[in-house]
Amino acid sequence: MHQALAIERHRAAIYRTDLSRPIKLAVEFEIINTKTTFFDYGCGHGGDVKRLTAMDVKSTGWDPYYKPDAPLVSADVVNLGYILNVIEDTGERLKSLQNAWKLAGKVLIVAAQVLVSAISSKNQLAYGDGVVTRR
Repeated sequence: MHQALAIERHRAAIYRTDLSRPIKLAVEFEIINTKTTFFDYGCGHGGDVKRLTAMDVKSTGWDPYYKPDAPLVSADVVNLGYILNVIEDTGERLKSLQNAWKLAGKVLIVAAQVLVSAISSKNQLAYGDGVVTRR
């Protein structure tokens, strides 16, 4: 039996210079617009919230590391973007999905990184049903 790793999930949050791909698509398809409210469940550094707010979309977010005291609020559109893939416990993953679903008034956006590059897989450490990355 090997020793459990200390996974620092918050390190998976990245700084973006633009909207995340799922949110950009939701804006392009008018799922998110100035008439909808938006909540980012696991917003990380809050880039999508900031950019949507600048586009006059009523937006807010919560993150267990970066914004743990922010309220969990219902919204027309709730984003669970690239969150499930960094939760190594399947029970906790399910609970996060259920919690986000309860907040979604019209749409729940779920995105997850699930593909592992075959080229780099030799250097990756398997962990649960995923891998530990350099982040």
